[in-house]
Amino acid sequence: MPPRSRGRYRPPRRRPPRRAAPQQVDTEAAEQATAVRERPSKVTLSDSTTVPELSELINMTPSEVIGELFRRGIVTNINAVLDFETAAILLADLQIEAELATTGEVEQARKVVEEDIPEPAGETGTRPPVITVMGHVDHGKTTLLDSIRKSSVAKGEIGGITQSIGAYQVQVEDSLLTFVDTPGHEAFTAMRARGADITDIVVLVVAADDGVMPQTREAIGHARAAGVPLVVAVNKMDLESANVPRLLAQLANEDVLVETHGGNVVHVEISAEQGDGLDDLLEMIMLTSQLDEPTARVTGPGRATVMETRLDRSMGPLANVLITAGEIRPGNSFVIGTESGKVRALLDPGGQRVKRATPSQPVVVMGLSGIPKPGDVLAVVDNDRTARQISESRRLRAQREDTSVAVRLGLEDLALQLSRGQIQQLDLIVKGDTDGSVEAVVRSVESLGHDMVKANVVYSGVGNITESDVNLAVASKGVVIGFGVKPTGAASALADTHGIDIRTYRIIYELIEDVSLTLDGMLKPEIREIIDGRLEIRGLFRSERNLKIVGGMVTEGAIVRGANIRVMRAGELVGTGAIESVRRYTDVVNEVAAGYECGLALSVRPAIQLGDLVESFHEEEFRPGR
Repeated sequence: MPPRSRGRYRPPRRRPPRRAAPQQVDTEAAEQATAVRERPSKVTLSDSTTVPELSELINMTPSEVIGELFRRGIVTNINAVLDFETAAILLADLQIEAELATTGEVEQARKVVEEDIPEPAGETGTRPPVITVMGHVDHGKTTLLDSIRKSSVAKGEIGGITQSIGAYQVQVEDSLLTFVDTPGHEAFTAMRARGADITDIVVLVVAADDGVMPQTREAIGHARAAGVPLVVAVNKMDLESANVPRLLAQLANEDVLVETHGGNVVHVEISAEQGDGLDDLLEMIMLTSQLDEPTARVTGPGRATVMETRLDRSMGPLANVLITAGEIRPGNSFVIGTESGKVRALLDPGGQRVKRATPSQPVVVMGLSGIPKPGDVLAVVDNDRTARQISESRRLRAQREDTSVAVRLGLEDLALQLSRGQIQQLDLIVKGDTDGSVEAVVRSVESLGHDMVKANVVYSGVGNITESDVNLAVASKGVVIGFGVKPTGAASALADTHGIDIRTYRIIYELIEDVSLTLDGMLKPEIREIIDGRLEIRGLFRSERNLKIVGGMVTEGAIVRGANIRVMRAGELVGTGAIESVRRYTDVVNEVAAGYECGLALSVRPAIQLGDLVESFHEEEFRPGR
């Protein structure tokens, strides 16, 4: 047997596999698969656009848009917000024209988003009033709430109390009262700042021995800003040091006049510790609510306001809500702020399930996708898909707003808004270093203004500017003014977040001047038309589509080159335009006075006849009350 070759091993040659017959290709499907989606030639953008919004406008995927930006040296992500200039540069490279949306278009788009859940139709009926109890920290607010709960339970009334986190209901005779237990004035105002105006009556608890304290003044200011009736509960009447006349006099100094002093504020003397006077207080609350009986939509999809939220290990995200309209039932799909969900269960405080919740009823909602914020609105929608779409739209809008610079609501901005009729009065929160300086500032600013518009001091007090003051400014859309004091670090941070202007002064004349200038700009200006001159047409020389060459006699005032004009015939308007040029014989002049003839070149479209009257005019702003 011959020896094996020591050369490199070579595998045996194999025959190539037989080629399969060519398959028939669907050319139409291939063309559709490889075809580039048609892109628009022009798009309209707002001053800030998210990457998903831009990709949808130009028929590209978000990843494609991010890639195009990256190739141009712009590193971004899918949650980024692009300003108009950046988006326009990208679109120009893609041969797409970008146009900046007008203010009206932006406002319309914003309005559509805000109205993503239109208010449904339904029957309107009465609902239990919602009462918020406020007062100084040591004046018995918590004791009063506890006493109301205990007394109602002791009476054994049917459904006496439905207590929940932040709210509970009390049965009084045949009616229900809903009490909102807010942990302090800051929470109350913070909810109002988010649009949660759920309070019908504020009960102000004041200790008869201490009288009006700083937080009492804060509570009065918050109630006044909310624009709701006030009921004063004079507490601790069981103490020998109780001094009601002094207390009522102090309240009068805060412009809170009780009925016994000729005012319209109800006051009830109670002892929350002993339980005395509680029946009278509840009766007065009922009578106050009946003067302006609260109503709501009682049928149809439900609406509710979030009171508090928490994350439960076994039940997931929970929201304690107060129903404001309609009905909420298990199984309802809903949107709540930027979250969505489906009601798995409605719970009372004892963990018992309820089949439905109606206006002014507090319940705990299970089935949320995440944790909402206090003050968010829960709205029942048709199905889960709609809920997810709306929540996603809101989430994108929130991202855009969070990445944009907050608009500072300052004195200048308020003056502009007020001049446009968007705000009716200037609300101020005044803080000072001493009682005397605060009193001087308040007296000075309240004396400013005009018959039609004045400054409204929502709250005034002594001490540094705090978060509570900023929250009150957010709720009332006002400005915080400090005289000889500074804001705390937390207050400054909160003001920056909400765009609230904090003005501090050391010279009162500068403060008065700033407020006075703001009030001058608050009145909505009237546009008045001033007639500068009149000319009678006595010659027609040339007539084109938009240009008429005429001659005439100036009968009143003066005719000036460049002025706006209107053409009148037999007292009726024929057309409007402008004076392009004025001539005296062959000389070009700027102005011709009454009693002289001249020639005019008018940019006006309608035909002009002999005897027509040309009126030259201009418009001026006039502010009433000045």
